[in-house]
Amino acid sequence: MSEQTQSRKTHNLLKYGFLLLAALVLLLQMFNFKRSMLKSSITYLRHLPLIVESATYWFIPMVFGAVYSKRKLRFNEGFKAWAIMEVTLLAYYLVFFISKPWHLNAWRFWGILFPILTSTSVLMTGLVFGLLVQPVIYDWQEKFSKKQSLIILIALTLLGFTLSAGTFEMNYSIYGLYLALPFAWGMFLGKVDFSVKQTVIFIVAGILSLGLVIVGVAGFNAVYWSQIMSWRANPSSWNYQFLINVTSPFIFIIALAAFAFARPAIKALEAKDLDFLVPLIVFMQVPDADSFMSSFKYGTGSRQLNRMITILIMLAIAIAWHWLIERYLWRFKPVKRVNRFLYESKSFGAAAEGAFNRLWGWMKYHRTNLLTWTFFFILSFASFLVESDNMRIQITTASNVNAAVWLVGTKLGALILTTIFIDALFTILYFVTTRYWVSLITTSTVVIGWAVANKIKLDLRGEPIYPSELSEVTNADSLLSMIGGQKTLIMILLALAAVIALMVFCEVKFKVKKRGNWKRRGMWALASLALFMTPTWFNHQGSAIYRLNRAFDNKQSFRNPERDIQVNGPILNFLNYIDLQIMDKPSNYSKSQIQKLYEKYQKLADQINKTRTNDLSKQTVIFNLSESFIDPYTFPTIKFAKGTKDPIPYIHSLKKTTTYGSMLSAGYGGGTANMEWESLTGFNMGGFSATLTPYVQVVPQYQYYPTIGADFNYSSAVHPFIGTYYSRIEDYKRFKFNKFVYLGSKYKIVDQKKLGTSSYNSDFTTYANGLRQINSRKGGQFINLISIQNHMPYNNWYPKNYYAGKISGDLFDDGSIRTQAATYIMGTHYTDQAVKKFIKQIDKIKKPITMVFYGDHYPAIVSQSYTSKYPVQMHSTRYFIYSNKYARQHGAKAKLTSKTNYVNTSDFIAMMLEQTNSKVTAYQALLTEVHKKLPALTISYSDDTGFTLVDQKGKEVDPKTLTSSQQALLKDYEMIQYDMTAGSAYALKINGFYTMKK
Repeated sequence: MSEQTQSRKTHNLLKYGFLLLAALVLLLQMFNFKRSMLKSSITYLRHLPLIVESATYWFIPMVFGAVYSKRKLRFNEGFKAWAIMEVTLLAYYLVFFISKPWHLNAWRFWGILFPILTSTSVLMTGLVFGLLVQPVIYDWQEKFSKKQSLIILIALTLLGFTLSAGTFEMNYSIYGLYLALPFAWGMFLGKVDFSVKQTVIFIVAGILSLGLVIVGVAGFNAVYWSQIMSWRANPSSWNYQFLINVTSPFIFIIALAAFAFARPAIKALEAKDLDFLVPLIVFMQVPDADSFMSSFKYGTGSRQLNRMITILIMLAIAIAWHWLIERYLWRFKPVKRVNRFLYESKSFGAAAEGAFNRLWGWMKYHRTNLLTWTFFFILSFASFLVESDNMRIQITTASNVNAAVWLVGTKLGALILTTIFIDALFTILYFVTTRYWVSLITTSTVVIGWAVANKIKLDLRGEPIYPSELSEVTNADSLLSMIGGQKTLIMILLALAAVIALMVFCEVKFKVKKRGNWKRRGMWALASLALFMTPTWFNHQGSAIYRLNRAFDNKQSFRNPERDIQVNGPILNFLNYIDLQIMDKPSNYSKSQIQKLYEKYQKLADQINKTRTNDLSKQTVIFNLSESFIDPYTFPTIKFAKGTKDPIPYIHSLKKTTTYGSMLSAGYGGGTANMEWESLTGFNMGGFSATLTPYVQVVPQYQYYPTIGADFNYSSAVHPFIGTYYSRIEDYKRFKFNKFVYLGSKYKIVDQKKLGTSSYNSDFTTYANGLRQINSRKGGQFINLISIQNHMPYNNWYPKNYYAGKISGDLFDDGSIRTQAATYIMGTHYTDQAVKKFIKQIDKIKKPITMVFYGDHYPAIVSQSYTSKYPVQMHSTRYFIYSNKYARQHGAKAKLTSKTNYVNTSDFIAMMLEQTNSKVTAYQALLTEVHKKLPALTISYSDDTGFTLVDQKGKEVDPKTLTSSQQALLKDYEMIQYDMTAGSAYALKINGFYTMKK
C-alpha cells in the first residue's frame, strides 16, 4: 500500500470518525437530559448535560470557524447554511405534523418560514451569522499579528463573561450573535499548529476545568440556597450556574481541549462536510424535539434502548438527507439563482443593494396583489375590532384587555385565516364580474356589514348571528323595527347608493388591469369555492381540516358567545357554527320510533303515577346551582391543621336528614351552563359525540325548548351577575321562563352584598333574591337560582381568613395554590352560612318548597392535569335535595334512600319528582328509569367524547358489563336526546311527552 493511499485512508478515517462522534453528541441532545439528570442521586452528575450543551455552543462554531479559516468567504456560504436548515425544517415538521397533528399551529408555520426570527435554532442562527461576518473577521485577523489577535479574543471572552455575569441564555436568536466569538476563535485556531506539548496542556486544562465546574456548581448551589433561605439574597441577585454558562471561560477551556484533541480530524474536514452537521443541529434544537423523539417506541421496554435506536435512525436519516441535499438542493432554480447572486456580490453593501432591488422589483410587479392582501388583512383586523367593547376584549370573567394589542399579539393566526377567506370571496366575485373595484368594494361592504350586523345583535341579545338564523331574513320588517325601523332602512339604502357610486368612480378613474387570464382566474375561483366548503369539517375532531383550522388558532369555546366572536372574529365565528357535530344519528331514528317510545314510557308513567299524589305545578321547586361549590374535604391530598373548624358544618349535617351525595360534573373549572342544561332538561353531556355547549350550539336552533320549568304555570331564573353569558337571556326565552333577574335586567337585584374585596355578589344576595321570588307568588312556581360568589379567581378576597395557613397536602405545596385554596374554602364557609339562613327562612313558609342544591364543577385551583389521576374525585361536587317542613307535611319525602351516593345533574329531575311525590310525564318516567336502573352517567373522563358510567361506590363501570335491558334503556335515552338536540324534535309535538297532557 502506497504512502499516499495510507494517508488518504487515515484522512478519511479521521474525518468520518469525527463527523460520526459529533453527530452522536448532537443527537443525544435531542433528549432533554437536563431535566431528568437534575433528579440524579449523584449530585455531581446533575449539571453534566448543561455542561455538554454549553460546550457544544462553543465547540461547533469553533469547528466551522477553523474549516472556513483558509480563505475569505463569499456571501453565499451563510445562505447555503440557512437553505439547508430551511429544507430540513420543512421535512422535519412535515413528519412531525403527520404523526402529531394536534400540535399543528400557526406559530410553528412561522418557525418553518422564518426560523431565525422565531428562534427555532439559536446555534444555527449563530453559525449563519458567523458565516456572514467571516469576511470581516478574516480581514481583521489578517490585519493583526497572531499575538494581537489572541489578546483581543481573550479580552472579548472575559468581557462577555463579566458583562453577562453568568446569566446569558441561548433561548432567542439574538443571543446567537454571541457565537461569532467562538467562530472567530475557530478561525484563529485553524491557522495555528498545535505541538504535542500544547495539545496535552490544553487537554489537561480542559479536564481540570470540567472537574472544577462539576464541583463548583454543586457548591455554589448550596451557597445560593443558603442565602435565599436566610433572606440574604433574592432569586434574581446572582446565578449559581455561572461556571457552566455559555460565556464562562471554563466552558471555553473545555471546548478548547476538545478542539485540541480533535485538531487532526478538524484539519481533515472540508466545507461541504460541515453541511452534514447542519440537519443534526436542527434535530438537536428544533422545538418539541424531546417529546417527539421520546414518543417513538420500539417494543423494547427500555427507555434507554429506545433512545439509542432513535439516535441510530436519525443518524441514518441525516446521512441520507445530506446526500439528497448535495444532489438536488443546489439545482433547484430559485436556490441556484440566490446562491449565484450572493456568490458574485463583492461586499455587504452590494449584496444588500442587490437584494433590495430584486425585492423591490418583485413587489412592483405584484403590487396589486400585495396591496389587495394588505388591505384584506386590515379589513380582517377591523372586523375583529368592531366586535370589541370600546376597544376592550373580556378574556376572562375578571379581566379585559386592549383589543388591538391582544389580537395582534395572540390571534395573528385567526386574523390571517380570516384574511384568506376574505380574499377567497373577492376571488369568486372577481371571476364572475371581471371588475377589480366592483369585487373589492363589494367584498369590503359584505365584511364590514356582516361585522356591524353581528355587533348589533351582540348589543341587543348578547350573542352573534348563527347560521340557523339566516332564515330570519324573511322577517326583515320586524328585524328593522328592532334597530330603528325606517330611519335605519333609509341609512342602509343611502349607504348602498354611496357604495355603488364609489364602485363606478373607481372603475372609471382608477381602472385596474385584469389579474391573469380567465383560466387562471377560474382555477383560483374553484379553489376559493372549495375553501368555503371546509367549514363543514371545522368541528370534525381528528380530521385534517379540523387540525389545520385550529392551527390558525380558530378555537371556539362555545361557552361565551360574546367572547368567541371577539377573539375569532365575525367571519370565523359564523363558519364555526355551520356544521355542529352534536350526536351520532341512531340507526332506527324516525318519527314512528319516537311515537313508540312515547307509548312505552307513558305506560310506565301511568304505573308510577298510581303511587304519586302531588301535582308538580302546585309545588315551589328551586334548582340552585352553587357556583364552583364542592366539599373542601374532597380536594385530593388536602390536609387541614389539627383543630381546624369544619368549613361547611351545616351542609354536612344535612347528610343525615336529607337526600345527599356527590354529583358528577361534566366540567372542571368551567362549563357552568352544561350542568345547568343537564339539570333543567334531564339530558346528559355524555351523550354528545363532541365537546360542545348546548346553550350556545343546540338551544338556539329551536323556538321552544322543553325544561322542567314547563311543568309549572310560572318559571323564572335569578342570577346576581351578568346575564349575557352562555346566551342565557335568549335561551331562557326559548325555555318560556316568565322572568330572568340579573344585573342590568329590568328586575332589580336586591340586597347586593359583597364579601371582603370580592367583586362578586355573595350567596346571601343570591338567596335574598331567591326568597323574594318565592314570596312574590302564592301558587307553585319553578326557580332556577344561580349563584356567583365562589367563581374564580380566588385572589385572597377575605381579610380575616380563618383557613389561611391551615392547609397542606401534596397538591398544595405551592404557596399561591394554598392561598387560593384558603380563599376558596372561606368562601364555602360563607356559602354554608347562607344556605343555613335560607333553609330556615323557607321552613317558615306555608307552602311546599323543595330545593335542589348542587355545585356545578370543581374550582380551578388544583392543576387540571391531576384529573387523570383522580378522574371521579375531581369531577365530584356536593349536592342535596331539601324539602321544607310544609312540603314534608303534604306528601314530600324527607330523603331518598337509594341511588343517591353518586348521581349526575341529569338525574335531578327524576329525584326531585320522587322526593316531592309528584306525578310524571312519559319523558320523566324515562328519566326515572335511567336514574334507577343505570349507573350514574357522565362525560368520558379519559377522552373528549363518549361517556363514563360510575357506580354508587364511585368506581367506573365498563359499559360492556351492562345487561341487555340496561343497554336498551340507554339507547332509548340516547334517541330521545338526539331527537331534541340534533334531530327533528318529533317528541316535542307529542302531547304529554315532556309536559302533562292538557
